[in-house]
Amino acid sequence: MNFENINENNYNEIVNYLKALGEEDYRSFHSKIVGETSCEIIGIRLPILRKTAKEILKGDASGFLKCSGRSYYEEIMLRGLVTAQLKGDFSELSENADSFIDYIDNWAVCDTFCCTFKSIKKYPEEFFGHLETYLTSSNQWAVRVGLVMMMNYYLTDYYIDRVLERADNVKRDEYYIRMGKAWLLSTSFVKYRDKTLALIESGTLDKTTLSMTIQKCVDSFRISKEDKEYLKSLRTR
Repeated sequence: MNFENINENNYNEIVNYLKALGEEDYRSFHSKIVGETSCEIIGIRLPILRKTAKEILKGDASGFLKCSGRSYYEEIMLRGLVTAQLKGDFSELSENADSFIDYIDNWAVCDTFCCTFKSIKKYPEEFFGHLETYLTSSNQWAVRVGLVMMMNYYLTDYYIDRVLERADNVKRDEYYIRMGKAWLLSTSFVKYRDKTLALIESGTLDKTTLSMTIQKCVDSFRISKEDKEYLKSLRTR
């Protein structure tokens, strides 16, 4: 597929190309995993989408971003993969991230975008400040982006106290925000057991998020049996 000079006149060729990459069995399987989304799922495996994104980045990435729509899940996933790998300074990168968040309507696109957005490492302090705007957004997917970004890039000695404080300040009842928070805390528990345990024991987590966090810890292979048993006991306190 030629990804040079992408425009409204030839963009439909890209859509047809994507449709040809779809697998019905995978579409059915992945649809169940992704859950609710407003987009039609074609059924293209992520490694193929990553490869396609690299080809777009070598070609006309700007043209792709101008033309890509919201009809297909894979279109939005590709948009996220391309956006996450664009070059630029902090202002450009943060604007790119901000504009993409409006396209997110499911956890898979959200989390894939976050783990691909490695340019955040070039401007860690600037982005850490910027993530606060996501964590306080009315958009549930912006909040999850903030949580997952902190989990992916800020579980370090320098940031851990601020990460835990920010996570604790997120008081939302949307399932995917709560699960994102639980995922962050269970991952933090592996690296910073005592600090994370202090938060879990503090009583500031709502019962649902506490239960999710404990379950994520119990499911982890990197947490000791003794810690798992103790954490399970906290459910009934």
